Amino acid sequence: MTHTRNFMHIVLLSAGLLLVACGRQEPPPAPDGEAQLDSADTGTFSTEEAELQAMIIPEFETAAAKGQMDAALFLALFRLRPETETLFLETAAKARREGATYEEAGRAGGDAIRPVLIEESNKAMLRATDQQASDFANVTLKEFREFETTDAQDCARAAMGLAPRIASDRMDELRNAESAITVDILNAPDQGGFEVSPMRDVQTWMGGVFRDKPAAGTGATYIGTPDPTDEQAMAICTTMITIYEELGKLPLARRAAYMRGMSAG
Repeated sequence: MTHTRNFMHIVLLSAGLLLVACGRQEPPPAPDGEAQLDSADTGTFSTEEAELQAMIIPEFETAAAKGQMDAALFLALFRLRPETETLFLETAAKARREGATYEEAGRAGGDAIRPVLIEESNKAMLRATDQQASDFANVTLKEFREFETTDAQDCARAAMGLAPRIASDRMDELRNAESAITVDILNAPDQGGFEVSPMRDVQTWMGGVFRDKPAAGTGATYIGTPDPTDEQAMAICTTMITIYEELGKLPLARRAAYMRGMSAG
């Protein structure tokens, strides 16, 4: 399955895209000539980028301190890959210059760094402990069950690596849990030596699951279909839920090795 590698980071693909809202109102414009950060802090940032950095980074830090792990995830990514903070701010500032609200600019910045977030999240899974990998799989199962009950089309979107359309308190809770696991992995020293199952072994296992549960195999053929019907989207839900339910039945070490293998692609 060409989309197997996407299964690990369903919510991470959309994590943080609403962070700049954080319940805040649109701030008044800064007085002309008022510097938000000094030149040592901003480097080559434009005035707009410096203003956004002065507002957004403290907001992320405050949100992270309050347990909003999407914010902590972004901060961890900015520390790990400093260029992502620059790209985020450059993109958000450009959107502002084009008339976007702060919320819209934040979404644009989040979209810009999404590929790196995916890349680093995949790398993180490779150094996850067995328990962390298992916990991640369990949260992902809960996410797809939630998609199934709220909007099956979100199963199809998530399987393609796209952000879900429907927001809910429950999804916020699950996304927070997933982000928390990822932040723990990103912030921990790399212990190394964890087993990573070859993709061929993962695919062989999935093939056995699909033979035993043909409905799951049918749904797998629809993953990646542009504009799937509701029936096809529900079939994709069945596929994803089945995969993660069957993963949960495996011994812990094997389950974790398969999770790492899927992440490695």
